Amino acid sequence: MTALLVARPLFPSESAATHGDGLSTVMLWIALGVFWLLAAIGRPNNNSPLPLGEGQGVRVRTGWIDAAVVLLMVCYAAATLWAVGHGSPRPAINVFWEWIGMGLCFLLARQLIDTRREARAVAAVMIALAVALAGYGLYQRAYELPNTRALYQADPDRAMREAGLWFPPDSPQRKLFEDRLANPEPFATFALTNSLAGFLAPWLVVLAGIACCDVRNRKRLLGVMILLVPVAVCLFLTHSRGGCLAAVLGLALVWPIARGKMSRFGWKAPLAVVVVAVALAVTAAAIGKLDYETAQKSLGYRLQYWRSSLDMIDDHPWLGCGPGNFQDAYTRYKLPEASEEVADPHNFLLEIWTTAGTPAAMAFLAVLGCFAWTTFRDERQEPNNSPEPRTPNPEPRTPNPDAWPFVLAGGAVGFLLSLPLGLLSAAPPETTVISLGRFVNINVATVFLLGLPLAGAAVALLLGWIREGRLPQLLPALAVAVLLLNLLTAGGIGMPGVAGSLWLLMAIGLVGQKPRLLRTVWAWAALGGAIALAVACYATAYSPVLGCQAELRIAERKPSLFSSFEHLERAAEADPWAAEPWRRLAAGKMVIWPQMRDANAYRRFEQAVANLTRLAPNSAQSWSTIGDWYSQAASITNRSGNRIAGNAVSKAVEAYRRTVELYPNSAMNRAKLAEAYRTAGDREAYRREAETALRLDKATPHADKKLPAALRNRLKSIPLN
Repeated sequence: MTALLVARPLFPSESAATHGDGLSTVMLWIALGVFWLLAAIGRPNNNSPLPLGEGQGVRVRTGWIDAAVVLLMVCYAAATLWAVGHGSPRPAINVFWEWIGMGLCFLLARQLIDTRREARAVAAVMIALAVALAGYGLYQRAYELPNTRALYQADPDRAMREAGLWFPPDSPQRKLFEDRLANPEPFATFALTNSLAGFLAPWLVVLAGIACCDVRNRKRLLGVMILLVPVAVCLFLTHSRGGCLAAVLGLALVWPIARGKMSRFGWKAPLAVVVVAVALAVTAAAIGKLDYETAQKSLGYRLQYWRSSLDMIDDHPWLGCGPGNFQDAYTRYKLPEASEEVADPHNFLLEIWTTAGTPAAMAFLAVLGCFAWTTFRDERQEPNNSPEPRTPNPEPRTPNPDAWPFVLAGGAVGFLLSLPLGLLSAAPPETTVISLGRFVNINVATVFLLGLPLAGAAVALLLGWIREGRLPQLLPALAVAVLLLNLLTAGGIGMPGVAGSLWLLMAIGLVGQKPRLLRTVWAWAALGGAIALAVACYATAYSPVLGCQAELRIAERKPSLFSSFEHLERAAEADPWAAEPWRRLAAGKMVIWPQMRDANAYRRFEQAVANLTRLAPNSAQSWSTIGDWYSQAASITNRSGNRIAGNAVSKAVEAYRRTVELYPNSAMNRAKLAEAYRTAGDREAYRREAETALRLDKATPHADKKLPAALRNRLKSIPLN
């Protein structure tokens, strides 16, 4: 379990929806559940015919919170089934299994972490991982990112081609790319710097809580303070406002939680939060590190995302738009002045609500409510100063009271496990900001050779705390609150690399509850369900996604389009729910057909387009690309000047009309539809769409959303009436 917890944040999880990066980890979580159930059923006397209650049955920790987690998974299953029929099936299936993996993380951590010492060992391993990622982030800031920028500046065109990208010089897209490349903020093994901040913030608070608990032990306190420095510095350098603010508010409450019950401090606790937050904000402003204009702009963007998300909820209240389908659905509701086509609403509750519906949002709130109620109920009964607090329901002695060394060993195994798991993903741990091939081997070595020693040193400094320290009942709950506060303004609740910490911290916060006896027949039923989950995950996600990705990568290495078609067709056959093979096939056929001028080639192109629209029916980007293809086809004529593809103009109009339906506030989409209408001879429709395109172009403040100057002038120069 610890190995899986460590391995997952060591490779990016932001592309899990499109590429299924974490499916290997999900399969391992399900396998762990199967093995745990087999071990629980096979323990001595579990199958005895004695009545339940006389020491027989399977011992499990269950409660209302576990039921709420299972209900949340059921809601996601229902939303996924709806999305398979009405949206893009592959992202929906992939994200659903990621949620299953996170649910199993919580349920299994509840069962496997038996003692307070084991809980401290797991927390120490995750703190060590945070130190390792912070160290790598600082290395990025100091060396890797400046080196990458220097290579790009030496030959920008070559660097972009090696990264698999191309934007014309002086284009808004090239400028945005260069601005992102110039960003000095570290991101470690995550694709986004906000994700790194979301991971670091809760573990920084836990680490600060340990320091407060060990304030009288100078040796242990010194070790903890050493670990605090890189994590705090890296978090600050991310410039994540949500992450830093959440950490500040959490740090303000660490001392009263670590030194005694919150009730003793009364009104002083919230006052301390306000004082510390204001003091740090003033200090940051004084040294010029807090850009109020940028912060205001960032908050404005989020308000736009949230407003559009609420409109989306109004149209899809029960099952949402489907897991992994937010970005496709969002463009229909995107405001004219909004900045980008975001993949999530940057708010954890709205993300669950928009993608899985109202029942799922209520189930998640029930999980949080049960956790809060259980935590505060048990905290009132817990002594404050004993190293091993007495629990309200003392557990029987475990057969192996010294299991915590295996937890630490699991952390080391997690670093090793991340290498093969990362290589199976579409975004392996060697990915850099522009994915230059020359950095591949360097970054693999850096993550492992720098991260593992740092993590080992962190564990060594925390050994004394693991053996004899104290983890206050409310400290994991505070870390949960810090992470949730960050996720209120940042995406990540569906990203296992970030949200995995949320589920683990809740499980740690509930350690000490007395196990209950579950009849063996129910354990057998659970085992059957776990095996069914494994088969379903393998059949619907793991096998098809790996087979498809393998064929796609082979196709990329083929020297010609003709030689790649066979592998693209195999990719489509391997994964019947993936749209990407058909997109590449359609693009390739569109390149080949004008050269061949063959009716069969054009028919195969149209078949690929039909499959693409079937598997990505709500993607405005896909429909826009299809419109571009048909517009290109309409421009190809024979020697007599007649169009070879007679239906190309009407198909282009149909595709652009669908694009505008899915993305009505895009000036570019309106302009494309206007020109398609003009080609088709529909002057009235052309006038209507051209006027709308010019109006939207004027309304948007974002350079990359404005029309190219040539297109804008063309729309203005042609009479509209």
